[in-house]
Amino acid sequence: MMKYAPIFVMVYDRLDSLKRCIESLQNCEESSESILYISSDAAYRSQDVEKIESVRKYIQTISGFKKVIPITPKENLGLNKAYHFAIDLIFKEHETYIFLEDDIIVAPDFLKFMNEGLEFYKNDAKIISISGFSHSVFFDVDSSLQSDVYYTNRWCPWGFASWKDKMTRMSTLSLEQLKQDLNTKSFVNKLDEIGIDLYTAFQRKLYKKEPLVLDYNFVHHMVKNDLYTVTPYKTKTFNIGNDGYGTRTKKNEKFTKFDTTALNQINPFQFSEFSKDKINNTFNFLCNNTRTSKLKRLLNSIGLLQFGYYLHEIKKKWRKRK
Repeated sequence: MMKYAPIFVMVYDRLDSLKRCIESLQNCEESSESILYISSDAAYRSQDVEKIESVRKYIQTISGFKKVIPITPKENLGLNKAYHFAIDLIFKEHETYIFLEDDIIVAPDFLKFMNEGLEFYKNDAKIISISGFSHSVFFDVDSSLQSDVYYTNRWCPWGFASWKDKMTRMSTLSLEQLKQDLNTKSFVNKLDEIGIDLYTAFQRKLYKKEPLVLDYNFVHHMVKNDLYTVTPYKTKTFNIGNDGYGTRTKKNEKFTKFDTTALNQINPFQFSEFSKDKINNTFNFLCNNTRTSKLKRLLNSIGLLQFGYYLHEIKKKWRKRK
């Protein structure tokens, strides 16, 4: 009998999106055999207190899972600390986990895909995660590939699964090491293969002297160590948080126009052993090579990128004073 991986959901103040996330998980057959951990961080500003109280009251009513374990710190931890606090708790009891933020909805076979993927690739040193989301949703995919998977070097946080032993191998990256990597042509070339936005995003971290956390740390680790995530050609998740109401995202028309009912159409899937001919970074590359990304690379090429970041920070401070 398969041992189902625990599900770990993070939420801040968005009750409506959390409800949609949980309802979609409840539609998975495996939910009744899965433990659900929900991390609800405390408010970092007074106007969020009431919303977070509503979120936590809702968490107490959730059913349909083997067990529901709320993680509700009294003080605000912030995204990075809240994630690691919960992960430390989960890894005391489990060797695998499935991660979702509150704005992710899933297909009815999402948990099946994740759990079978964890079992299939557990001994494959090249695979670091199983991704539920695929940027292929924005492109026409050959019908012969609909049930297949591909491999990409780009981390995707929109519903993924991984293993304790593989995740704990990642160490904190120093800014000095990051600077060295960004001055290494081979590393930058590999970054550019999965989207030209990453190079300037890392440069911004250097400018602000911010350590790499979560998604940034994951993708750096993958590119640096030639690791991959398993991705379905037919997506098993979708992000409904690009509506402008999230704490970290702006409204994105490409996502708000997507027909989420397409997730209800269960599509068979088949895993296969890792092979280089199935590496496909095309979808990530095309989706992330935006006009903004190209402008930033242009500014970098003429030595004005850091000045652009300086102006951006001044603009943010000016807006806060208004």
